[in-house]
Amino acid sequence: MSTPSEQRRAVAKHTLQVFKGELKVQVYYDDNRVLSVELLTTLDSVHKGVKSIGSIGLSEISLLDADGDEFGTRVELCAAALTPEIYWENAVASAAFFIQKRKEAVMPGDVVPNIFQDYLPDPIMPHIYLTVPYIWNDAHFPELSFKDLKINWLQCIAIYEVERIFIEKFGGDAFDDLLSEQEINTLNSQRPPVKFD
Repeated sequence: MSTPSEQRRAVAKHTLQVFKGELKVQVYYDDNRVLSVELLTTLDSVHKGVKSIGSIGLSEISLLDADGDEFGTRVELCAAALTPEIYWENAVASAAFFIQKRKEAVMPGDVVPNIFQDYLPDPIMPHIYLTVPYIWNDAHFPELSFKDLKINWLQCIAIYEVERIFIEKFGGDAFDDLLSEQEINTLNSQRPPVKFD
């Protein structure tokens, strides 16, 4: 394994300050072993039985806005999941590869489609929704300034197809409001869909 770049070390240190706990870092590769991303995982730092997952290295890729200009912030991903749900690391890595390949800016309210289909048989929630991180540090995941870059984190949560359709029609803010109003436990892999009536 090659020596991590200064930026990757800064991202890992920053992420660990937010997550707390004992860390494990593992490298994940895409199917063709062309792209790679490291994932930092800590156990029991949010609650007992819950793991925190953060990408390291996605922010080395510059993303482009709709006009083809470099987006003003770089991105890393994070997720919280029940410790036995070992597919979550693969899902976060796959979401990172999706973003790396497209090189299009992502922000809160975006959906990464069909990520879980490679890791679960007929998943009830096949998509990843990207939102402002709210699980850690009293819902504050601070921005990292590294040299002339700004790096921000997006939290991955699993969502249903009906929820993806709602987000496409009404936007992420409306969906976030429903998640909050209905006190949806996004850590529950068997949770019911959000009610839209």
